[in-house]
Amino acid sequence: MIAVTKTFKESYTDVRGHLLPWVRVAFTPFIIYLIGVISMVIGFYLSGGVTLLIEQGAIQQTMEQTSASVGFLNVIYQILYMLAILVWYLNGFRYAALGEGGDKWWNLHLNVRLWKMFLYQLLVIVLFVGYGAVAAGITVGSYLLTESVFLTAFLGTFFGLGFFYLIGRLSLVFLNVATDKKDALMTSWHAMKGNVLRLIGLFILIWLAIIGLIIVGALMIGLSGALLGFISPMLGYLAFALAIPFMLFVWLVAAAMTMKAIALVDRQLTK
Repeated sequence: MIAVTKTFKESYTDVRGHLLPWVRVAFTPFIIYLIGVISMVIGFYLSGGVTLLIEQGAIQQTMEQTSASVGFLNVIYQILYMLAILVWYLNGFRYAALGEGGDKWWNLHLNVRLWKMFLYQLLVIVLFVGYGAVAAGITVGSYLLTESVFLTAFLGTFFGLGFFYLIGRLSLVFLNVATDKKDALMTSWHAMKGNVLRLIGLFILIWLAIIGLIIVGALMIGLSGALLGFISPMLGYLAFALAIPFMLFVWLVAAAMTMKAIALVDRQLTK
């Protein structure tokens, strides 16, 4: 059974005490994603550059070339975005569970484990999409047949809760893949039996802490920006510019605490 409060405290303590290793763990997927974003920005730039031409023939030809370039760069972005997620799952869960990779800035392993993570991600997506399609079909179909708002609301609520239940039962899948456990999906399904509500409670505690961090950080940035703005508008703008690295920091803390908590949950349920 999941020790909710204990797991929350341990995940918070781990992330606070090992913040730099977590930054190293997140560095590789961040760089991969950043390259993808740069390619997408280049694509947007190219798509807007055709309006500078005057001659109709040149516009036609350049638009065709630009369209192909933008499409190619968009594909590059999608590939790098997916790769960044897979690498983050692998690096993050292996560090959370095994303490591996926190001493290196570049952790990119194009191996069988990465392909397994990709296939399991596709499988999970298919399961959720299939569940959503069935749930939507039954809910909409019941309304068309009965025109009962109460029944439709009941079914919508029932399937919505079922969606969160499904997430809870499969919450250990990516950790299992990252740590090379067999039958990652079924292992998660069996291990989380009777523990979904406790897991949801654990996630609520984590996100309440993250919301508190966001509120405190926003107040500090806003106050410092307002005070520095009295001295110089430029200083005020620079203070507000801190919102970008702050949000990256919040994302890292939230993701790291969640991954560490899942690793601790797995240790509690499978020891």
